[in-house]
Amino acid sequence: MKYITLKVLFSTILCLTISFSFAQKKPGYLIKGTLTDYPSGKVYLQHSNNDVSTIDSSTVIDHKFEFKGKVAEPIFCKIYIKDEGKGAQFLLENAEITFSGKKDSLYLAKINGGPENTTYMSFYKVDWKPVTAKAGEIYKRLDKANQGGKVQLDSATRTAFDNEFKALNAMNDSIINAYVKRNSGSVGAAIVILERYINYPYFDNARALMPLLSEKVKRSSFVKQINNALILNAKTAVGQPAPLFSMADSDGKMINLTDFKGKYVLIDFWASWCGPCRKENPNVVSAYRKYHDKGFEILGISLDTKKDAWLSAIKADDLTWNHVSDLKGWANAAAAVYGVKSVPASFLIGPDGKVVAKDLRGEELHKKLESILSGK
Repeated sequence: MKYITLKVLFSTILCLTISFSFAQKKPGYLIKGTLTDYPSGKVYLQHSNNDVSTIDSSTVIDHKFEFKGKVAEPIFCKIYIKDEGKGAQFLLENAEITFSGKKDSLYLAKINGGPENTTYMSFYKVDWKPVTAKAGEIYKRLDKANQGGKVQLDSATRTAFDNEFKALNAMNDSIINAYVKRNSGSVGAAIVILERYINYPYFDNARALMPLLSEKVKRSSFVKQINNALILNAKTAVGQPAPLFSMADSDGKMINLTDFKGKYVLIDFWASWCGPCRKENPNVVSAYRKYHDKGFEILGISLDTKKDAWLSAIKADDLTWNHVSDLKGWANAAAAVYGVKSVPASFLIGPDGKVVAKDLRGEELHKKLESILSGK
């Protein structure tokens, strides 16, 4: 009896030891890659975590390459050959992943394996397809109606398009909400909230969906980004004092937000390369001409990096108000203070220096200005 007891005890200890050993050896990622038109050379894997960028390299032999490693959580990575900007981006996680592509079109690579990446990509490959199809159809008709932004739309036509975009937004919200509810345990849900509601400023929508996420997802770096953005957004909420800043115009003269005290000023974030910005510019020009004499000003802040492109767009679109830029693109200092992640973005500031409204476009801009300046 004593022998049997010791034997059982020994077996139990052995099993626990083996189990503990396996528990310590958490699996990492293994990327098995194929480049059909690149028989030999170097390929690179880049990913960032907590602002620390890691770049790994692998030698391509007979069109094949591999990457091995571990990540603390699913994070975005890029596989590229020479130009990181032309690489293939996907969600890297501790799983076996197959990668098949061509050197000159890596962004079209087929990536399989990794449940988090599969769940995330299903949103864009399946769920969101109706939104992009409908948006493309509307923009095509809009471009034809205003001749590529060269012709100002009449009020009735502009209102009709605004209503179409409202219906499109309702479809968008419905699809995103359903996706997040269905995938609340995946970081893909958090990423979609970040990309569709934070980077495109619909912060109330993002805030409403956050409670749906699982506790595990809430500990991810993506949710931390969302929460930080929501905190920053609260600082520019309607009724809050507008964050102060100063920036140089094209001649190097410093323009301060305080220069517009006592007037209504629209802080308009845009860029010469931004198609939606350029399409909206005729509407902003119309509002400026109609309400400027009643105390309405505009301060354009460009997220350009090239001065010539910035100034050419100002001239081409007849933007006759004040313009500033530090030519740092998305690293623009004012954009950082206001939490701008996409353009166009705008903030209407009142004579008292407080935020009156945000992201007014189309007919909504005219309606707001009419309501506050009609008596002047």
